[in-house]
Amino acid sequence: MCEWNYADTWMEQDVTNGMYAGFVYMFQFEDGTSYIGSKQIYKRVKDRKKINSTSVENGWREYTSSSKVVNGKIDNGDNYTKTILWCFPTMNETLLVETILILSEGLKPHNLNLAVMHKARLPTGENKRRLHGIVQELLSWLN
Repeated sequence: MCEWNYADTWMEQDVTNGMYAGFVYMFQFEDGTSYIGSKQIYKRVKDRKKINSTSVENGWREYTSSSKVVNGKIDNGDNYTKTILWCFPTMNETLLVETILILSEGLKPHNLNLAVMHKARLPTGENKRRLHGIVQELLSWLN
């Protein structure tokens, strides 16, 4: 099983410190293809405010993907890395950023994403500025 890598200054301790409900990740295969996805960190917890001492992790450590294409490549023995790009306090933010990244990367020939399946409420005020900055930083890494 492939272990998670962490982008920028993120570490495993950040994922599990109780400040985040989900994360956006990228799988990169040796053949140059990539896939962007998201994962909820705790079962039935979509907002960090709901994380407590009885919260149970959602299998993120062993997670591969919901994509049949990605899992097929993994099952075929293709070499890959999986990287947590950014963690978010709510699943709404996680899914919004995942959607933006897929829309930005999805038409590139090397991208394995086949669909965007999310309806999101856009943030306002400071959260809008903060997420815009995060997206800009992530897009600069991907280009």
